[in-house]
Amino acid sequence: MISDKQHLCIGMALLCVLCTPLTARPELSKKDQDAANKMIAGTLYLRLDVPLKSVQGVWGIGPKAVLVVSPTGHDTARRLALPMNSKKERMNWEFFPNYAVRYGKLTFAEDFVDVSIEGVKPHNEEIAILFIDIETLDDYIKAFNQTFSRVPLQDEHPEWPAEVRKAIAVHKVVVGMTKEQAFDVVGTPLDIKTEIVNGVEVETWHPRQNMGQSLREWSDTGDELGATGFPVLLKFIGGKLQVIE
Repeated sequence: MISDKQHLCIGMALLCVLCTPLTARPELSKKDQDAANKMIAGTLYLRLDVPLKSVQGVWGIGPKAVLVVSPTGHDTARRLALPMNSKKERMNWEFFPNYAVRYGKLTFAEDFVDVSIEGVKPHNEEIAILFIDIETLDDYIKAFNQTFSRVPLQDEHPEWPAEVRKAIAVHKVVVGMTKEQAFDVVGTPLDIKTEIVNGVEVETWHPRQNMGQSLREWSDTGDELGATGFPVLLKFIGGKLQVIE
């Protein structure tokens, strides 16, 4: 049986817990924020495909981040799973790897950073990306390097065959590409199938075919963005692209 004294001790302990202020999650220092802003300046090139939601709000149409990047990885699943208001939001798949972007702006809040950046014509729409678990400048750098390159992706690899580098520069795939090289063109496939045929690994990709919709200004209807122009099927045999359909 608990004594009056024990009741008092328990009550005091609970009171201490309730009265203890919640500790805010860490935020980058002003110095680190300045360094992060310098990194986002100028023209950059996407390493990832960047889906987003076109959202119509009080001030007009703007982007809502779907791509989430942490220091250790990235995904779109958590935000694609969120319900979408069919009258006010449209999915936009217009931005793929190696697309140029510029005019980057950062908004810092606790341990995440909202990244806003604009594409270059003909894809000159605003993009939103969310960096999470950003507690230090090093965390930000890791997320940044997963997302952006300072040069076109083909220029990072002078050792790649000239025909492959030229194809990546114009967003095309060619026979002989590795999976990394093909990703630099088509981004994340709609699906991937892997099998072993005669002792050799065969991986089949189905790239995205449609770029989705954007919103019209002050309208609940969407504009179809059209086809991506990517092949419907890519087949890698032994790690190299052998079949394009």
